[in-house]
Amino acid sequence: MFVDNEDIKNVILEVVKIRRHIHMYPEISEKEYETSKFIKKCLEEIGLDAEIVGDTGVVSTLMNDPSFPTVALRAEIDALPIEEETNLSFKSKNKGVMHACSHDGIVATALGVAKLLYKNREELKCNVKFIFEPAEEVGKGAKKLIEEKVLENPKVDKMIIFHYANSEPIGMEIQKSVSTATLGRVGIEVTGKSAHWGEAEKGINAISVSAKVVSAIDDINEELKDKMQFVLGMGTINGGVKNNIMAESVKLEGTLRAFSDENFSYLLTYLQDKMKVIEEETNATIDVDLISHLPGLVNNPDLVKMGSQVGKEIFGDRFVLGEKPFLAGDNAAYYFRLIPGVRIVFFAENPKENWPIHNSKFDFSEDVFPYAICTLYNLISMME
Repeated sequence: MFVDNEDIKNVILEVVKIRRHIHMYPEISEKEYETSKFIKKCLEEIGLDAEIVGDTGVVSTLMNDPSFPTVALRAEIDALPIEEETNLSFKSKNKGVMHACSHDGIVATALGVAKLLYKNREELKCNVKFIFEPAEEVGKGAKKLIEEKVLENPKVDKMIIFHYANSEPIGMEIQKSVSTATLGRVGIEVTGKSAHWGEAEKGINAISVSAKVVSAIDDINEELKDKMQFVLGMGTINGGVKNNIMAESVKLEGTLRAFSDENFSYLLTYLQDKMKVIEEETNATIDVDLISHLPGLVNNPDLVKMGSQVGKEIFGDRFVLGEKPFLAGDNAAYYFRLIPGVRIVFFAENPKENWPIHNSKFDFSEDVFPYAICTLYNLISMME
């Protein structure tokens, strides 16, 4: 199936409509109640049975033959706690919440693919399970749905996930192996000793110590930049209680990302060793805590080969088989540890201006939809 196919043209109108509806009514992670109801309704209108699982997830199976393998197509459904600042006619109506990571388009695309597959189900040599995952943005959705046994009954044999990015003109990329980073949410707590600033010699200033912590993190980024690809940075810093009191405690929180578990562990240990040096210099206490951890996502080589074949057919020279992983994370890594999977990135740059994901002005070009839908449809049609 190709982008000029009449079926594609007809379904795209619905896909755009669905995307814009979801964009107008975004819901944050674990609160996607109306979104899941809407998705269930769309699936039932196609002719598929659908079930809400794990409070706000949705699962539906196109069952052709119990003897066939089952392929899962995953779509994330949650939005972010961001006040939208676009001028879109379908701008978010829910204050302080926005689809700033293309999940609206991902849901709409998956529903479009579902409609086409259902219409042509007699041609398929596989069953297809559609998994609409909540709470992806907070790294909880995949584990939750695995616990709900979405990979069973029927057992999922292969999985496809996909994402939209607006960093390049319309195109497609698959990584040969590692696709997304191993990442962790890192907390650093500096504990000094409070005192009146009139008797500063009696205290240990946690704010001054935290400045050394930030400087040490900058040093780490410089010292190791030629050794490996990684990200280590603090996103928040909080401390102190009053202007005339030396701060006793400062808390920093940030992210650590690397392309292997080994590099991740090395970096975490390197950071902890740096903090021990600062402790000795200042007499403060510095605790480094790995608040949460998400493994890297690794593509299955056979599915990479199949996806590359389809990508070249649909995108021509705008298809890239990538060597360099993305420094983003995806909790779909938990699925991929249980079953073979492949992660596809579709590029959808806007002709005028583009803002990065998780930005209040983020958007992407809807012109990508026919290409993405054809790619996913054709790839699933190859499965047997």
